[in-house]
Amino acid sequence: MQVQNVIAALLLALGLASCGEDSAVQAVDDATVGAADVDAQVTTQGTAPVFLPVGGTATTGAVSFEGSWTDTQRVHVEVAISDFKDLFGIAGHLHYDPAVLQLTLMQANAVPLGSDKNTSDYKPRAVAKEAPTGRILLGGARFSNVPSPFDTPYGAKVTKETWLVLEFEMLKKGATTISFDPNTLVVRNGAYTDVPTDWGHLEIVWQNK
Repeated sequence: MQVQNVIAALLLALGLASCGEDSAVQAVDDATVGAADVDAQVTTQGTAPVFLPVGGTATTGAVSFEGSWTDTQRVHVEVAISDFKDLFGIAGHLHYDPAVLQLTLMQANAVPLGSDKNTSDYKPRAVAKEAPTGRILLGGARFSNVPSPFDTPYGAKVTKETWLVLEFEMLKKGATTISFDPNTLVVRNGAYTDVPTDWGHLEIVWQNK
């Protein structure tokens, strides 16, 4: 089976292939920001693993979150993949509460780029689409530059790469969480076997006094 067909099937299983490679950008109403006394805090938690199919042959990798404030009501979020010795494709559904967060920017970066000797033989791609509101279909995979039925696929050695960049406007005070749906997660290596992966999440706490 050609490399393209395998990864297309991987993404199609999660409903990602039909979404295209476009990014969603929604308008922001700056009038709601105001000059209120705001006590804002972003905390990250990424140590709890999510159950994935058993039998992976690669060293466990991780998907982590980093959050920061761009002003007193807007949050910048980056999702990164790291510590993979053999990563060929990765996908999942990321969800957030649209009643608390309004998405204002979404940018997917092509992953996995990798740093091993076979990197030049492949082109990384990414898919990101919000459908429906509050759920982001997200995927990344390698595609061979010279597809052949006799091609032997290779995964990428990934130290750390930014997979997704998001920005949100806070709509309500209190705590909210951005995380992946564990029922949608797929990570494969060059042998098309599952890679056990630790998936983090981001907790955002915003108090508008």
